[in-house]
Amino acid sequence: MGKFAGAKKIGLRWKGGGENLAGMKKVFLAVVVLAAGATGGAQERFSERLTPEQRKAAGLDQLSPEQRAALDALVAGDQAAGEKRRREEVRKELRAEVKAEVKAEAKAEVRKEVDEQRMAEVRILSKIAGKFDGWDGRTVFPLENGQVWRQNEPGLVYVRAVMSPPVLLEKMYGGWRLYYEGVGWVRVVRIK
Repeated sequence: MGKFAGAKKIGLRWKGGGENLAGMKKVFLAVVVLAAGATGGAQERFSERLTPEQRKAAGLDQLSPEQRAALDALVAGDQAAGEKRRREEVRKELRAEVKAEVKAEAKAEVRKEVDEQRMAEVRILSKIAGKFDGWDGRTVFPLENGQVWRQNEPGLVYVRAVMSPPVLLEKMYGGWRLYYEGVGWVRVVRIK
């Protein structure tokens, strides 16, 4: 048997009297199944895509038309199953990606809310309720958000009277400062 000695080990008989192609067909089918995954779902039948040399080398030239049709059906079924598996894998990957994105977005939203809450604890942006013309050492600042703040240090600043100007209150070094744009800031304490 020489170079075909390995064929007998897996239960195949090489061409010769009373040959049995059943074992060879099984091996070939396994090769076909593996090759079918790489074809990408072509429309023509598997046996038609092979060259005459490939059909001869694989022993397909010895199959009857019914056997060739059965082989083509098996390959087509395997291709469909492989495509279905690939679609499921892609779906799983997409679901995992979407789930990770949603989780990341939710974390970002929670982080943003926490940051906003922290900022609300150290920064307040509001408007003076009514007329504002500066501070004089004992000024009370009623805000539109309902809070009331009182000047907590001496100092005088007069500005041209304006209605409901925006102010920023910021917690710094254990106390609060009220900032008025273009003028500066004054230390304040909340009284309401």
